[in-house]
Amino acid sequence: MANWAIVPVKNLDISKSRLSDVLSADARRDLISSLLLSTLRTLNESELIENTIVISNDRSVLRLADKQAVFTVQEDSPSDLNSALHQATSVTLAHGATGLLVLPSDLPLLTIADVEKIVDADDSNRLVRIVPDQHGVGTNALFIRPPGVLRYKFGRDSLSSHKVEAKRIKAKLHVYRLSNVAFDIDDPDDLRRLQNVVLNTQ
Repeated sequence: MANWAIVPVKNLDISKSRLSDVLSADARRDLISSLLLSTLRTLNESELIENTIVISNDRSVLRLADKQAVFTVQEDSPSDLNSALHQATSVTLAHGATGLLVLPSDLPLLTIADVEKIVDADDSNRLVRIVPDQHGVGTNALFIRPPGVLRYKFGRDSLSSHKVEAKRIKAKLHVYRLSNVAFDIDDPDDLRRLQNVVLNTQ
């Protein structure tokens, strides 16, 4: 199986605005870059991920990703997340991808074991696996086989929307509750939780 991953990244100047009360613009850029590099390293180290695409309209993000031996795609402008993902999906299909994992860039606790749990072999021809966010309403990871059959529904209540999509395409559906994948950095409370995790592991 040729599993690919897509990691969409917002423009660094507007990303993580909810952290503006506790981090300067430069500190937010550094945090986002660090989280992206961590996610890409994990994907690169997984034997079940053949290639990764980073899609963004921020050239500095693409330059950073270029150094990590991944594919980079300049996002069409104007675009939204779902449109950007469809754009990147077309690239994976052109390269023969048979399975596709969509992940955000800000998963500081993500491990190789988490990735391989989501994309591990299954005989189903049509397969959708979802990992909800920490609130149980969003989608923090989405695995699709084959790529291109599911319409992306990221946004409000995307977990429910992606379940509906899986039913529409008659795919075998799994919802995995994986705490490392559910945890992302959106607000100051998330940042404090991450700092506590780091302190407790030292």
